[in-house]
Amino acid sequence: MIISAQPRSRGRSAPAFRTLTSPAVPVETRLAVEDFLYAEAELLDDWQWRAWVELFTDDAHYRMPIRRNRLRRQRKVDEADDANGLEVAHIDDDRTSLDLRVQQLESGMHWAEDPPSRCRHLVTNVRVTPSTEEGELLVRSNFLVYRNRLEAEVDMWAGERRDVLRADGDSFRIADRIVLLDQNLVLAKNLSVFF
Repeated sequence: MIISAQPRSRGRSAPAFRTLTSPAVPVETRLAVEDFLYAEAELLDDWQWRAWVELFTDDAHYRMPIRRNRLRRQRKVDEADDANGLEVAHIDDDRTSLDLRVQQLESGMHWAEDPPSRCRHLVTNVRVTPSTEEGELLVRSNFLVYRNRLEAEVDMWAGERRDVLRADGDSFRIADRIVLLDQNLVLAKNLSVFF
């Protein structure tokens, strides 16, 4: 791997995730990032929540801002930039609250997930650019999460993830994740799955 890890505290605004004008990373780095994201999806699909949450750094931030319908003239406004914590979000977790959510799933007392959902996480269109912070990469990817519960409950979520990955030996850890759903109204009965 070509980058080295340097932990730092992260602000609450999204880094600039512009990929068309950004310099390319080596193919080996992009492939390593894709392999990391596919392995992460497999952990979620296999209910390996403890192993999944261990992929996050201690200072990680995981959020899903609420999407809004915008006028054409507002198209450059980005929900990922949370205006220093003033925006409302479906999910706004740090590493401690992610750990608590996983503990609840592991306890068997998470009624929204009893029986557990069967999920399939599809990750595609992975774009990787170097960060201005040493040892970090900016990663954009598209996702489709399919969930089936009981006999007839089906939910599908599509959207984009914006990750800051930090080098960790021969792999990565997730330092920041922004989940941008393509729907502004969540039609599912709950958001008890991870993205």
